[in-house]
Amino acid sequence: MRNTYKKTTIYLLTYTLFMSCFAATKDRIISGVVTDSNNGEVLIGASIFEKKSGNGTVTDNQGHYILWISMECDSVEIEASYIGYALQSRKPNCKELNIDWKLQPTLFNLNEIVVSSNVRKAIDPNLSAFRINKQELDALPGFAGEKDLLKYLQLTPGVQLTGDGNSNLYVRGGSSDQNLFLLDDMPLYHVSHLGNLTSTFNADIIKSADMYLGAFPAEYGGRLSSVLDIRTKDGDLYNHHKSITFGMLTSKLMLEGPILKGKAAYVASFRINTLPFFKMFWDMDIGFSMYDANIKLNYIISPSDRIYFSFYTGDDAMTYDLNGDNENFSSDLKTTWGNTAASFRYNHIFSSRLTSNLIIGHSKYHYSENSILKILDKLSDSEDNYSNHFTSNIADNFIVMKAIYSISNNIKTIMGYNFYYHTYQPGHSVIKQSGTNLNTINLNLGYPRSEAFDQSFFAEFIIDDLFGFSMNAGVRENIFQSGSTIFTDFQPRIILSRKITEEFAMKVSYAKVWQPFHLLSNNSAGAPADYRIPAMIEAPPAKSNQTSVGFSYIPNKSDYEFSVEIYYKLMSNLTDLNEGVSFTTNYSGWQNILAVNGIGESKGIELLARKVKGKSTGWIGGTIAKSTRQFDNLNEGKIYPYKYDRTFDLGCFFQQQLTTKLAFSATWVFGSGLPYNIPQSQYEDFDGNTVLVYGGLNQFRQKSYHRLDVGLSYKVNNRKSSGIIDFSIINLYNRRNPYIYISPPSINGASLYEFSLFPIMPSLSYTLKF
Repeated sequence: MRNTYKKTTIYLLTYTLFMSCFAATKDRIISGVVTDSNNGEVLIGASIFEKKSGNGTVTDNQGHYILWISMECDSVEIEASYIGYALQSRKPNCKELNIDWKLQPTLFNLNEIVVSSNVRKAIDPNLSAFRINKQELDALPGFAGEKDLLKYLQLTPGVQLTGDGNSNLYVRGGSSDQNLFLLDDMPLYHVSHLGNLTSTFNADIIKSADMYLGAFPAEYGGRLSSVLDIRTKDGDLYNHHKSITFGMLTSKLMLEGPILKGKAAYVASFRINTLPFFKMFWDMDIGFSMYDANIKLNYIISPSDRIYFSFYTGDDAMTYDLNGDNENFSSDLKTTWGNTAASFRYNHIFSSRLTSNLIIGHSKYHYSENSILKILDKLSDSEDNYSNHFTSNIADNFIVMKAIYSISNNIKTIMGYNFYYHTYQPGHSVIKQSGTNLNTINLNLGYPRSEAFDQSFFAEFIIDDLFGFSMNAGVRENIFQSGSTIFTDFQPRIILSRKITEEFAMKVSYAKVWQPFHLLSNNSAGAPADYRIPAMIEAPPAKSNQTSVGFSYIPNKSDYEFSVEIYYKLMSNLTDLNEGVSFTTNYSGWQNILAVNGIGESKGIELLARKVKGKSTGWIGGTIAKSTRQFDNLNEGKIYPYKYDRTFDLGCFFQQQLTTKLAFSATWVFGSGLPYNIPQSQYEDFDGNTVLVYGGLNQFRQKSYHRLDVGLSYKVNNRKSSGIIDFSIINLYNRRNPYIYISPPSINGASLYEFSLFPIMPSLSYTLKF
């Protein structure tokens, strides 16, 4: 099999070089960078288009482009365009080889969303991939005034809607840990705040985001389901700006401006929760708090060299206090979790054809629980104390090197190397007890700290619409070492697209990926008690093979796009906790607590209809899918529905530009019921205790989930400042969606109680920019 893969790779490389001969004409090369004329920000994904030949390209993550144009100087006209910016055109003279574009933003930020017809095409070298622009993200109704990138993604086909109080992503039958989240190249392991109510990613500082499902490019690896690559703002090179947002859920501050005018800039954003928002929903002494901060610096050394420094930190805390009757006991629980990450990036342009990136960075995720229980006996005036301090963390030090070489307008290659040094502390507890009636105990329990070296080499060959054919073919060789155990894996990736007509295209993809760590979770609501362990002999890296077939239809002179995609994903070497095991207390060997060598199967069909131009824009996306799991040690070895198996998902987004200052938006989501465990009967044991009896895993289905959110955004312009008022109503028709089910024992038989989280909630936020 390995020889077959390598022969295929050699064939693809030979074919790419062969096809490049057809593209090598007597053309000249124009290259440059596209930026915002007001602040110098590079524009990612801007379109550069030569009108006569129809050749075009888009800018990369550094705003750089390369375009082959005809040697006929007098007849060449080039256009540059980007969403939310005025189109520009130029007729270069025969001697011009470098053209930098400075696009002018349109007058109002709330203008209609328009996708240039030069960018839209029926054929694309990437399947199951899309770019999120900030304008669409800003148009969403905010949860308590907070715009959320992950909530946006949950509206798209293939991304699982899970319900209230959960901003995690579940993609094509995968789990939340199977998604790679990159913030300016920094991997983040947990990406939600406030008990999963909002995401880690502050929308104020996001410039663009690329989402890949299924067969993602070979430069990405280490996860089974998806990649979310987020780029933040670089900072205004010419003017200082401030932005302050007051909202019901969070308040934010953003600062940006030049350090050296035209050469260096900074941008910084800070966010904290404001009001005791959760007291509205829980009648108990529970509290949440959070903060996060993003800082980015960049310096233009020369036209060919630029450096960046990015830093992120964020923390959450949940506290729960409970006092017993007559103050006989008190219990305090505090849980904290968060990410800290930093990266340094150096971009270099060797020539108009060759560019490179070097990234060095560090990322760490931590989780801890502190619980204290005090029992007071007033009659004997005695006090007993129990405490447990649990910690878990993972840290990465990494180096990423990547080079991009353009062969022609239609063909380019990407090659690179990744090195990660992981340190894992899966779990450690310090348990203490003392008191009048207790023997003093001071125990240190836990799993040992482990280290792992993770290396990968990758190469991609990309053909973009050459003779009606597109291809993204790549390979990735992985080497993972933990202790004396070494795992290797060769991963081919390929996406083929064929233009059948000018409006209709067919796409096919295949990808093999792996994940060299496993996630163990307590699966409870609220605090994210997730623990990561490296792959080992008992639990080798999880693997996935995914195939998909898709069709797209983009009518000429139309505002609409249509697509459909069918996928099948088979996962192996999955892990889970054995039934009845608690990770924080069962510190025995992995073989005693883990269910290993699990098989996961997911299949489905995704449909999408979009209106991409005009004052009314939006989409309707639906997914019909099935996802299952099978472990020898769970459910008697029988196949059972995955806990996030939702048969049908529907996400709708609509925006209407009412005036140049006022916009209306709405989202509606529907999802069939998720699987759940409930008792089927009960009995009394010999001691008179009521015991609940469960059937097969996940045999019960919750109620369906649906919710309508609406919002209005109004822009206020003053001479020296501007402002945006966002008003939204979450759950407009007050649907009581299921959040959790509880089935306590009862002498009258087992009963099932359903709890909901969020009723209808209006919210208001105000952003002031100056």
